[in-house]
Amino acid sequence: MLHALLPFVFALLWASSYVAAKVGLIDASPFALVGARLSIAAAAAALLMWLMGRRWPRAKSWPYILLGGALLHGLGLSMTHAALVAVDATPTALVHAFHPILTAALSVGLFNERFAPWQWLGVFLGFVGVLLGVPLSLGSGNLALLALSLFGLTAGTLTLKRFAADVPAFESTSVQLIGGAAMTVVLMLLFETPHWHWTAHFVEALAWNTVAMSIGGMAIYSLMLERYGAGRASSGFFVVPGASAILAMALLGEHLSPMAIAGLAASTIGVVLVWWKPKPN
Repeated sequence: MLHALLPFVFALLWASSYVAAKVGLIDASPFALVGARLSIAAAAAALLMWLMGRRWPRAKSWPYILLGGALLHGLGLSMTHAALVAVDATPTALVHAFHPILTAALSVGLFNERFAPWQWLGVFLGFVGVLLGVPLSLGSGNLALLALSLFGLTAGTLTLKRFAADVPAFESTSVQLIGGAAMTVVLMLLFETPHWHWTAHFVEALAWNTVAMSIGGMAIYSLMLERYGAGRASSGFFVVPGASAILAMALLGEHLSPMAIAGLAASTIGVVLVWWKPKPN
């Protein structure tokens, strides 16, 4: 039962992170916000490793875990936050709903995983959902940021599955956060003039995304990656768009167009089809 609930717990945490990010971006530049979040999370994870007496992964695993973390946390989150400056939470979550579909499809070639016909239908529906729900009026710059965030999430997941699948979840997450923090600091120094205004809302948003998402959520994600594989580890994303839309409407006052609703429905069904595997008789 606990394992069955993990994707839903992860999805709710991930969905809430879009809302928290929008709140935090009122008082900070995007890369600075992500850099603070990942740096605090990395330090907290290292402290927990010490307090719990956990052993760090073997040295030969570090380059792959750092790379996976740099892509998954650093590039993925940094580009997401840069897009969220101008893009609503729901279209951003909808683009990320294609992440588990793309991850699973690429796993067919990279990890010799097999796809049933209904799973390929899921890939098609997920792609249609993104086309329907993400308006081209966002502009090429914002669309490029969303595409880069999708690339980071997918490439990071596949890297960790291919080269660090044997590393325990919490230990892997702790090293990933170091790689993600390093990547984000580099992006911050190269591409923006960072600023933070430490208001109460900013601190609350930063604390939520650091503790609930970057530490707790990503530990759950790593655990699913370790036990279920790259495709199923991403399965929690199938409820993220809908949950994000509900939270964004309730807390941020965002509204959904009929086309966005159609996109959410198509992507949700697509991810379910990709993830679903009937039990053998």
